[in-house]
Amino acid sequence: MATRFHIGAKTLRGDIASYSKRFDLLEVASGAPGATAPTMATLRKWRKSVPPHFAFSVLAAPGLANLKPGEALDRDVAFAIAAVDALEARVLLLQTPAEVTPSTLWRDRLARAVERFPRDVTHVVWEPRGLWEVDDAAVLAKKLGIVLAVDAARDPVPLGPVAYVRLRALGETRSFGTSALERIERAIGPRRDAFVVFETDGALAECKVLRKLVQTPSTSDKGGLGRVVRPRGATVTVRDDEQE
Repeated sequence: MATRFHIGAKTLRGDIASYSKRFDLLEVASGAPGATAPTMATLRKWRKSVPPHFAFSVLAAPGLANLKPGEALDRDVAFAIAAVDALEARVLLLQTPAEVTPSTLWRDRLARAVERFPRDVTHVVWEPRGLWEVDDAAVLAKKLGIVLAVDAARDPVPLGPVAYVRLRALGETRSFGTSALERIERAIGPRRDAFVVFETDGALAECKVLRKLVQTPSTSDKGGLGRVVRPRGATVTVRDDEQE
């Protein structure tokens, strides 16, 4: 299976057209336009400014992410759906806070929230914070038909056609070298799509290394590596002062 890799940095630096020459995935906040959430006009402009294969991941606003029924949830569901439509986003990302625990109450609330989103071409991805064990969260995600986001450098990647991976700079890990990225690629394994977000300062350099790895045949037991979805143009030259 030829895995399609979509690789991005934690945040947008510079304009979207320049960013899309280096990465092909961006997480975008939804919600009322303001300091973090762009306007719908900006989102539509961004979609037109990037190649068709560029993938957007819409981050649910707090009123939706905390799953509590009420006006805030309804409002932020509407914002998220509008942002997904404007960006033609491949992913809707729910980052639930630590107060969303593995109790029956919160499992039911998550299920009801997930039911409110169309599932045609957009993946619903869940990234729990707090007390959740990865195995337990993976079982629930499979039951709900959604994707569980994990840090593939530390946790197993759940089985399925889609993987969503966040690589964090935690503890002594401030960057990811070639050997670490090789292990991460093997952990992802062959599947239809893999979305990878680097939260490190050296995201651009690490992105280049990962691209090379997934374009090189592997002799591992997991089979051949997939292809990466690359920006247009054969080569991208980046000055030192443009490094992430």
